Amino acid sequence: MKFEIASARTDEFLDVAALDRIAWPEMNDTFIPDGEHIWRVWCDHATLLVAKIIDREPLSESNQIAGALVMFASQTGDMFLHKIMVHPVCRGRGVGTALMNAVLEKAHAPVLLTVDPLNEAAVSLYEQFGFRIRERIDGFYRPHEDRLIMEYVPADLV
Repeated sequence: MKFEIASARTDEFLDVAALDRIAWPEMNDTFIPDGEHIWRVWCDHATLLVAKIIDREPLSESNQIAGALVMFASQTGDMFLHKIMVHPVCRGRGVGTALMNAVLEKAHAPVLLTVDPLNEAAVSLYEQFGFRIRERIDGFYRPHEDRLIMEYVPADLV
């Protein structure tokens, strides 16, 4: 599978919202996908990158988006990596890595993300991209939902 990384076009927000609903099937009972309205806003006002399939049939009749990543500025001046997601049939093919590399190349401020401290595979993966644990916050979302705040500092800021 070949794909290209590009900034999402405004007319692609519904395709990204659809991907959000199917990218997290293991969390259907506890996860609320971001609404279509926020994906529309992010197309215009955030860094919203998409991985578009270019060498085969689209994933559905109209959708060729294999993955997406959204990052936006925080009130502290840092960037916040809100979400990275890959279509289930496209996983393991470098889509997530390409999205992460593309967004980190654009970073001119520290990039923060949150991750479940029990998700050792994700923590290790983020560390491979240069993220380091900044702090642990118990009860970040709800009393039973702890999070690590991880930070990536671009080389030009070190």
